[in-house]
Amino acid sequence: MRCLTNSEIHKWLAGQGMHHQPLNGGVPVAGDFSLPAERRSRLMLADYLADLLSKDGNKLLEILPSPQHGTEDWEQLACFRQGFGEERPLIAAPGHLFKSSGREDFRSLLAQMFGAQEMASFYIYAAPSRTTLLIIADRVEVWSPKKGVRNEIGRYLAPSQAA
Repeated sequence: MRCLTNSEIHKWLAGQGMHHQPLNGGVPVAGDFSLPAERRSRLMLADYLADLLSKDGNKLLEILPSPQHGTEDWEQLACFRQGFGEERPLIAAPGHLFKSSGREDFRSLLAQMFGAQEMASFYIYAAPSRTTLLIIADRVEVWSPKKGVRNEIGRYLAPSQAA
């Protein structure tokens, strides 16, 4: 894993033909789903997304600014980053770039983000599929030219309609 600054995030996304923070850019959302409320279900979702996005060799997780600094969750995130030699604060380098060899590290960071007591908002960008996910509050927003990815996430997150 390598941490990226805002300008490095923009450069990486441009090289992949992807939009930075598409919600703010007015890019139409391809899918909008409810995020499970229970921590255990969110951890299962983290594992599912890690598997679903494993076909993409590169993944970038961008943590959005938040006033939650100083909490135990943020301290654990700082320790995770330090394990990769990253000493800059999150605000200076909010991007976390994973190559195909970093699949388990990506899974670990997803589990940490989804399992946090006070979950932060974050984007996941996956290439070459050009899939973007925004995890914010109680929602998962999806942008992807690949209908299969969007449909898979929808099947996983859609509540059962069984009577």
